[in-house]
Amino acid sequence: MFSLRAFTVNFAGYTDAEIQRWLHLRAIEWSGFPGYLAQIIAPILFIFYPWWQVLLGVFLISLPWCIVRYWFVIPEFSDKICLVVVWFKWPVCIGSAIYLFFHQQPVAGVIALLVPLLAGFLTPPGRVGIIELQLAKSVGYVPLDAEI
Repeated sequence: MFSLRAFTVNFAGYTDAEIQRWLHLRAIEWSGFPGYLAQIIAPILFIFYPWWQVLLGVFLISLPWCIVRYWFVIPEFSDKICLVVVWFKWPVCIGSAIYLFFHQQPVAGVIALLVPLLAGFLTPPGRVGIIELQLAKSVGYVPLDAEI
C-alpha cells in the first residue's frame, strides 16, 4: 500500500550545517532536474534511439523546466530521487556502454559513459538560491515569510 509517510523528510539529529548542505544540494538537483534525471535514463535510451536525439530531447524538455522549476518544489520527491540517481547512474552508464560497444555503436557507448559528467550542461542554469529558499520553507527550516 502507498504511504506518504515514506516520502517525508526527517531532519531529527541533523546539525544546521548538514541541513543547509542538504537544502543546497537538493536545490542544485531541482534546478537542473531533467539533466539530473537523464543520468540514469539517457544511457538506456541510447540503446533504442540515436544518442543525439536523446540529448536533444533532454535539452528540449529542460527549456519548459526553466520556467516550471520555480513554481513548486517537492523536497520529499527530490530526496528519494537523489538516492536512485546516485546509486544507479554509474552501473546504468557502464552497462549501457558495454551493450552499445558490443553492438558496434562506439560513439553512443562513449557518450553513455560521459552522461554523468555532461548532465549538468543539458539544462540551462537556474537561480539555486530561490529554489533553496522554497525547499527550506517547505520543510519548515525557515518561516514561510522569509525572503532572500
